[in-house]
Amino acid sequence: MKPGNRLRPSPLAAVFPDPKLLSFETVTTLLSSMSVANTAAPAFALVKCMFKNRYFVPFGLWGNMLIDVSWKSGSLVAFLRVFEECCRIAIDERLSCLKPDLAACNAALECCCYELESVSDAEKVVATMSFLGVRSDENSFGFLSYLFALKGLEKKIDELENLMPEFGFSDKQVLYNSLIGGYVKSGNIVFVSATIMRSLREGNGKDLNFNDETFCQVVKGYIQNGVMKSLATLIIEAQKLESHVLEVDKSIGYGIISACINLGLSDKAHSVLDEMNAQGGSVGLGV
Repeated sequence: MKPGNRLRPSPLAAVFPDPKLLSFETVTTLLSSMSVANTAAPAFALVKCMFKNRYFVPFGLWGNMLIDVSWKSGSLVAFLRVFEECCRIAIDERLSCLKPDLAACNAALECCCYELESVSDAEKVVATMSFLGVRSDENSFGFLSYLFALKGLEKKIDELENLMPEFGFSDKQVLYNSLIGGYVKSGNIVFVSATIMRSLREGNGKDLNFNDETFCQVVKGYIQNGVMKSLATLIIEAQKLESHVLEVDKSIGYGIISACINLGLSDKAHSVLDEMNAQGGSVGLGV
């Protein structure tokens, strides 16, 4: 091996051979600077070094900064591994100060569901949350519903929905948007349409649960599966369930046509409207 190719020790290891020499305030300042500079690698190295040397800085002092740099650098998988080690230490050592908060648990869950697409990893995070007493929120349910829809695990989706009232969640907006995202990713257009119609039925045609991002996902999904004209049928069927008091710009049709335009697909929007005319549907969508 040439001298220039020899492995060199980490700069952090050279400057801080023993992290216990650092005060909590210094650790916080270092991680804050790394977060601002978007330098994920040294941030993770510092936290791992702290764990290795049993220097247990309370999670609340560094957790959110590590999450922030993970998102900015696209390093959620690396964060997940640190999260797992942190939870292991918190449980084994009975250190409540290392207990991750809900934001950290959701970041780990998001990684499992959206990046790793791993049901087993996601369920491990949920089990850890339960053991540590971290209560799930609507976003937690949303991440899981996306993953279960992606994997076609309908029984697990039913279990999630049955659990929501127990956690005090009655609004299914996050759930439905996440389900549609998962179904689109898996190419299950039939279930995309079914979820939209179900939402209309449960909301009596008045309380719609979909955001702009979801409508864009729907349009992309139909295009990718070569069934763009089927959007016309979806809009017409939705109009049958939509309340007459529903404002036009709150309708499914308006959301879909607007998504086409926002995606730069005006020609597709015209094709959908033409198909609606051909099927005898109302095209007064106000777009």
